[in-house]
Amino acid sequence: MSGSDADEQPEFVLFYQPQVTADGGRFVGVEALLRARGRDGSIMGPQQILARADTPAAADALDWRIMRQACRDALRWPDLSVSINVAARQFQRPDFTDRMTALVSEVGVSPKQIELELLEDSIIDNFARASATMDALRENGLRIALDDFGTGYSSLSYLQKLQIDKLKLDKSMVDGVGGLKAAAIVQAVTALSRALGLKVVAEGVETSEQQRFLRIAGCHFLQGYLFSPAIGVEAVDELLRQRWPRPQ
Repeated sequence: MSGSDADEQPEFVLFYQPQVTADGGRFVGVEALLRARGRDGSIMGPQQILARADTPAAADALDWRIMRQACRDALRWPDLSVSINVAARQFQRPDFTDRMTALVSEVGVSPKQIELELLEDSIIDNFARASATMDALRENGLRIALDDFGTGYSSLSYLQKLQIDKLKLDKSMVDGVGGLKAAAIVQAVTALSRALGLKVVAEGVETSEQQRFLRIAGCHFLQGYLFSPAIGVEAVDELLRQRWPRPQ
């Protein structure tokens, strides 16, 4: 790649999508989402950034740059939880707990602020190792969320066997709550999660009708375009000042 070509490549930037209480009254957290910034300042999806991470070493370096930046940004918002998506290949590595706890300590962010979001494939490839890693991370103060629940072959047994803090209902489940079967499933999963002491987040909330149903069903937190798209760090600062009071 020539120097001029390299200059044209976009750089990564993190945007954050707010999570709010089910009544929409309090801003409680954000999820970090990868974006690309062009040289003209335009914001694009992450595909161009991910395409450049075309070797295991490059992908690994990008993962840790993202996690480091999210932890640094979390220092701006001490009252908010910051969720970071963790790739399965990272989570299943024997040294992941040591590296993650060292990063949190180095940056100086409270581990209780950091929530690691895991997909099902982070768990099923090696359930015993995943369970042990979760235990170790939680012992060091970090929190664990099971992401996109309701896709793939997600099993309710995970909720009983794994030490997790939060369950995130996938947008596909939220989209279907207008139907009887989907609504019944969301109610059942939410009730079971609450009985097990888990917090429940519904993703992809786009209408007031969905919000109303999910609130009645017992979801603790909501995330979606009804409240805010993913936004830059300065916009998060502005939301904290103008739209939602800080959590007490």
